[in-house]
Amino acid sequence: MTQSSLSMYEVLSLESVYKALKEKVTQPLPEGIFLFKAAGETIGYLSKEVALKMATISSEFRVENNQLIMADEALATMQTKTNAMRKAAALLHQLGIVKNPASELVDVKAGPLDPVFCQAPRELTRVLGLMTTSVRVTGYDEDGRMIFGKRLNEKPIGGGLWDSMTAGLVKASEEPKQALYRELYEEAGFVAEDVELTEGARFVQELVVPEGFLREQVLSYDATIKKGLTPHNYDGQVSEFAALTPEEIVKSVQAGEMMYAAGIAAIESIERRAGRRIEDRWLRYRGQIWI
Repeated sequence: MTQSSLSMYEVLSLESVYKALKEKVTQPLPEGIFLFKAAGETIGYLSKEVALKMATISSEFRVENNQLIMADEALATMQTKTNAMRKAAALLHQLGIVKNPASELVDVKAGPLDPVFCQAPRELTRVLGLMTTSVRVTGYDEDGRMIFGKRLNEKPIGGGLWDSMTAGLVKASEEPKQALYRELYEEAGFVAEDVELTEGARFVQELVVPEGFLREQVLSYDATIKKGLTPHNYDGQVSEFAALTPEEIVKSVQAGEMMYAAGIAAIESIERRAGRRIEDRWLRYRGQIWI
């Protein structure tokens, strides 16, 4: 897809939609939010209600000056921090706040440039506003059309919406490229030899969700699918695949039919392939230079 293949209407529409999407994924913190702190560093954001309950039910946490603070004894090692997160998930499950305390573990960071702080059940991360990492792949077929997958209607976030061809969280102790190829196979049926990968935009999305506050470092890629191959879902999380044009992407986003991050990754991919760059690709995140 080249610059000349896009009409002026499509170029302007893509840029307008991109700006609107960026506002959606850079939402300010809700009113009355508590900071979640460990060793003097902010690692998450949560509601006052959850903060008070955690301090009441577990000795690993205490509330002080509108902050939930992890106790020093829980900070001794990676394992003690992870154990504290597991215990918190189990206790909050008893209170009806976390649905599945035994959900898979994911790596947690304070920010995109920071090392892994601990591991936590994925369903706890949004309750505590912990930063996770995801990978997503914008697919291209042999004709240069962009491939998207439709999320199951039953999904708690974005049910029934169009998403990147594949997308998912990086699991605990998993390298991003491992997660990328795992998701490619589980959600689209492709192995490494079936696609040609190109690294795309990196950005952080932070937005209010029903469970709390989603904070996610997004690593996006393009995947050009080898001739004659088509995606096939194996994990039961995608109801169908479809090829969309830039104009159809714009309409889908404007109609609220596409995941925010999927729209951003797709528009950045189109612009990059056309020889254009979208501003600074979120190179700065809260004062940190991200390269």
